[in-house]
Amino acid sequence: MVEDTRLVVLGSRGSIAVSGPQFVRYGGNTSSFALAVGSRVVAFIDAGTGMVSYRFHGLHLAPSLDVFLTHYHWDHIQGLSMLDAVWADDGRLVIHGPGDPRGALTAVITPPWFPVSLAEAPGVHCETIGRSTEVSGTIVTPFEVEHPQGAVGYRIDGPTRSLAIVTDHEAGTGRDRTVADAIRGVDVLVHDAQYAPSESAIRRGWGHSTWEGAVTAAETAGAGQLILTSLDPRSTDDDVDGIVEAVRHRFPDVGVAAPGLEVRL
Repeated sequence: MVEDTRLVVLGSRGSIAVSGPQFVRYGGNTSSFALAVGSRVVAFIDAGTGMVSYRFHGLHLAPSLDVFLTHYHWDHIQGLSMLDAVWADDGRLVIHGPGDPRGALTAVITPPWFPVSLAEAPGVHCETIGRSTEVSGTIVTPFEVEHPQGAVGYRIDGPTRSLAIVTDHEAGTGRDRTVADAIRGVDVLVHDAQYAPSESAIRRGWGHSTWEGAVTAAETAGAGQLILTSLDPRSTDDDVDGIVEAVRHRFPDVGVAAPGLEVRL
């Protein structure tokens, strides 16, 4: 029996985690996605506060685990500090990221900001992300996006379907062509939609897209489905519902990266 390969959303808030009754349907944890084969997590894409919630979705960690980071802003790395596999003596965990992942992570997961230094974690190895990495029959390929201090998105080509994760990208810049070429023809595009169109001028240079930018990216790439992510921490469930309704007028097959959402690969 061939086990299903799928991406499971664990968190999709941008900037900072939020909680309260107005954030129930779309969650409050920051960016993290689990690549699962059957019930085993074989990799994470991003390590925000949602990372440690994998067990609440019926998942368990494989003995060997890969983590692919888009960049090192804290809403994308905080979950690493509380992941059991990081501190296990008998595990194997490889953290992939742009530039110098070890330098970036050990500078912040360390006293006085955290009780223990990541440099002391016995089973953790860090590698600069390469051209592509194979994980349990799935190919993970990075590409550059537009974000302060630099970041990458990931194209994930599974056994039968493809998906791209573009969590932190400012659409409408010269980097759009690079992104479009990298994600062309994907079945599913998970794309930043943090700001309202009315905010685009005052948020220029902040490294995030409007929902209009996400739609344009999906149309340009010929994506089959658009899933909105990097939700603004100020946007309530009702606000997000309004964004989805607006998007549907231009791109009918749209959803939101709510915790527990699964995309088959």
